[in-house]
Amino acid sequence: MNQDKFNNRQMTTIWDVAKLAGVSKSTVSRVMNNGFASEESRKAVFDAIEQLKYKPSCFAKNIRTQKSMTIAMMIPDASNLFYSEMYKAVEKVIFEQEYMVIICDTQNSTEYEIKYAHKLLDRKIDGLIYCTYKMNEDSEKYFINLSKRLPMVFMDFAFAKFTKKENISLVATEGLESTRRALKFLYKKGRRNIAYINFPSDTQITIPRFEGYRKGLADCGLLFREELVYFPEPEQDLNVLALGYAGARTLMSARVVPDAIMVAADPLAIGAMKYLKEQKVRIPQELSVIGFDNNNVCELIEPNLSTIAQPIEKLGTIAAKMMLNKLNDIPNKNECMIFEGELIERGTT
Repeated sequence: MNQDKFNNRQMTTIWDVAKLAGVSKSTVSRVMNNGFASEESRKAVFDAIEQLKYKPSCFAKNIRTQKSMTIAMMIPDASNLFYSEMYKAVEKVIFEQEYMVIICDTQNSTEYEIKYAHKLLDRKIDGLIYCTYKMNEDSEKYFINLSKRLPMVFMDFAFAKFTKKENISLVATEGLESTRRALKFLYKKGRRNIAYINFPSDTQITIPRFEGYRKGLADCGLLFREELVYFPEPEQDLNVLALGYAGARTLMSARVVPDAIMVAADPLAIGAMKYLKEQKVRIPQELSVIGFDNNNVCELIEPNLSTIAQPIEKLGTIAAKMMLNKLNDIPNKNECMIFEGELIERGTT
């Protein structure tokens, strides 16, 4: 585009439209807001807008509509590719409706989540998509109350201990039954010493997954053994790859050496595999590994990671559509969508 034309386009104002159309500024404003105007004036205004390529000021529009046209998405860990992939799906839907999505990395801290919420409210966001690893009773109470005055969509099961799902909009993947089925799969493969690497004990999001592990053991007639479970201490600075590495190191030095390792999330599996490779453990000949999430890295590492897949793109898409329903005051605004995890078998099993 010629620079002069670009500059002219940038400088075009509602006054220019009014002058070209031969009407007043207030008439242009009424036409643009579907107010009363004669057909002759309406045509003249639209012709002028088209000729000048005029676009109204977002700032002025926001003042008029009392909307910021901004959605926030809180995530607990920006280094987790699961959230990067989900964000892409959310943004695609939201952006088509002329909203912007800002992402907030709360660094696995309930304190940061509430601080972020205060700052976002000051900036007059229109809605919040809320992802979290963990909740305490105070933070849950805060966000449940917030959802009553701000459009919100919750994700995952971190709040399930305290909250009835019918009181909120929720999009999540169940973890219990899918992990239970995956353990049975390992049992049928001949694995008997099946270990588990979990997130720290204050991370509620993985509680159903761990429960699925325990139920799967019982289904197969296997005893639950503490030495085959790695449960790190709670910590705010969550380096998931390092946790997976430390988990594998601990488990491989236990009295009972595992022949399979299940984990609560794919990054834990990648960290565990790093240690196993350093120790020359052959995967899957000597030890099988199953992750949880199915982010894009699963097919890039060697061997490719078998994992319990969440429908990441679908989760983000539906969460975004739920949010738009709330913003547009569509009835039955509180919805609950729970998806099943699916075992994807690859090279690690």
